This record gives sequence, C-alpha cells and structure tokens, in this order.
Amino acid sequence: MLRSLKENIAGAVDLSVVLMIGIAFAGLMVVAYIIWTVNDTLTTTSSSAAQNASLLLITDGFDDAIGLLIVAITIFILAIAISALLMLRAR
Repeated sequence: MLRSLKENIAGAVDLSVVLMIGIAFAGLMVVAYIIWTVNDTLTTTSSSAAQNASLLLITDGFDDAIGLLIVAITIFILAIAISALLMLRAR
C-alpha cells in the first residue's frame, strides 16, 4: 500500500542527490574559471578589435549560461531543503 509523501520519512533527501548537485557546482566553477582564464589570456592590446569583440561575445555567453545554471541548481537545493523540513515538521 502506498503511503503519502508526508508520511514517508525515508524519501526525504538522498545523499546521492546532494553529491550530484555538489559535483555540478564544482564542475560549473571549473568551467567558469577556464573561460575567464582563456578570455584574459587571449584578449590583449595587440590583438585586433574584431577578435577581442568576438571573444568577448563568446565568453559573455558562457558566463551568462553558467550563472543561470547555478541559479537553477540553487533553487533546486532550496526546494529539496524546504520539502525535507516540511516532511520532518509534519512527523
């Protein structure tokens, strides 16, 4: 017989979900560091303005994408924490 989610304490938060989210955060931070390093290395005063502009567009796009992913993962973590707290409180 299926119990409701409120009564099922075993389904609160799995450690593997937390580890996957932590690994995703670490991976996003590494990718962001690589992008910023490449941008700082390739954007110089001796390179052409068109090259600097195209490189800036590429790295800004990656920065925006990583920022949005980090916000989405943070909201997901908060949702898991709030649901776990509500389940523990209802116990």
